[in-house]
Amino acid sequence: MKFLHYSLEDLNFEKAQNIDLFAICVDRLENIQTILGKEIIDKVISEGFGSKIGELFFTYNFSNNTKLPAIVLVGLNDANNSNCDNIRKASANVYHFANTKRFAKVGLLILSENWIKSAIEGICLASYKFDKYISKNERKYTEQFALFSNQNDAKTCIEQGVIIANSVCFGRDLINESPSILNPIELSIIAKKEATFTGLDISILDEKKLKKERFGLLLAVGSGALDSAPARVIRIAYNPLKKSKMNIVLVGKGVTFDSGGLNMKSSDNMLHMKTDMSGAACVLAVMRAIAQLKPQISVSGYLACVENAVDSKSYHPGDILISRKKISVEINNTDAEGRLILADTLNYAQEIDTPDVIIDVATLTGACVIALGQNMAGLFSNSDYLSEKILQKSNDIGENYWRLPLNEDLFEQLKTPLADLKNTGERWGGAITAALFLQKFIEPNVLWAHLDIAGPARNEREHPYVNVGGTAFGVRTLIELIQTWPQEHIFNERS
Repeated sequence: MKFLHYSLEDLNFEKAQNIDLFAICVDRLENIQTILGKEIIDKVISEGFGSKIGELFFTYNFSNNTKLPAIVLVGLNDANNSNCDNIRKASANVYHFANTKRFAKVGLLILSENWIKSAIEGICLASYKFDKYISKNERKYTEQFALFSNQNDAKTCIEQGVIIANSVCFGRDLINESPSILNPIELSIIAKKEATFTGLDISILDEKKLKKERFGLLLAVGSGALDSAPARVIRIAYNPLKKSKMNIVLVGKGVTFDSGGLNMKSSDNMLHMKTDMSGAACVLAVMRAIAQLKPQISVSGYLACVENAVDSKSYHPGDILISRKKISVEINNTDAEGRLILADTLNYAQEIDTPDVIIDVATLTGACVIALGQNMAGLFSNSDYLSEKILQKSNDIGENYWRLPLNEDLFEQLKTPLADLKNTGERWGGAITAALFLQKFIEPNVLWAHLDIAGPARNEREHPYVNVGGTAFGVRTLIELIQTWPQEHIFNERS
């Protein structure tokens, strides 16, 4: 997709003549009357256009005093009472309409100065398709957007919007790839290519290094696929030119396929288990974007990659394993593997990077989906400040989180007479007990958040800028969080 930018003064002149369709995201019709004229506005009103999200009004009939081409009005609601995600949805609807009508070049009027980046994201994300295995791909007719606004930093906003959206699409590609292709080895190869291309530091722990580093839980989970898809832990690091006082670490669950192990899933529940590496895809996509956006903050990303397979070497219910932190864990369900690989990796990441903030991202529990539905992620944290920052940023960019409690009373469910912990509790409060398990591997004074994205990691319903399949949920929230983090606040809370 090609993006151009013009000032509003160019609307009725030569540059506008290269446009096939002119689109306006409308909050109130009175805001565009001077552009379109009373005649068209009266027609729009008479045909019942109400400016609601998803509403479209299209016409070829223009008054003689304008050189604008065919026009589509896209509902936005009241932009003063909504976040920028309405702009993403509206601009995504513009893309879908233009592509369906086969308009190649589209003009988009930007009425507010904070809309450009969101509009770019909406357009790029709406154009995403994972179609590499389809013999006859649908043609994408829309190839260019010209944005009209008087925003001074429009070029920067366009560049940032493209970087963020492309990183999300990169994450979606990883999630949607066939699990027979995207195993831990292949994911490490892709990560290395991305790191080389973007200038990030990278190191990869193979089976021998993982054993030397005492990743007892992670290696047990990966034991069933030891011959075909051995485990990998990948560390990718970004360091700004000016030394940062802040260090944020991201850890992503990368179960490239989850059969459930010996506690095997049903066939229906196994169908989309290639999505179980969405946390790792999210972290890699974020690091890819950070390398290009270059914030003044140090960020390291860890991808904990295994396949949870069924084999004679698979770990068993009843096994007692020793974690890297030397906490013993009794296994009572091999399908609760995500918390095991995260526990070892969280411990390792804190030792290597001594972070101020550590955030793990994982499709961890079905219980979280039951509690919050498929469109909202669970947020657990030992920090009110960190939680508030995540919720604020996620609201701005249209990803939904709900903070759930770390109810210590439920930790009783994880006690066992045979080991320090067992890996699952009772059915009730399952998302909370999983978070409580992880918390035992977080060091004092480290601000920690656990994002359980099991619900929104995959989309099965029509959405303006999210296709069916992997969503790369969390990428935009974490990028926004990192880009806008105020370094001085972290030390106040930690002290």
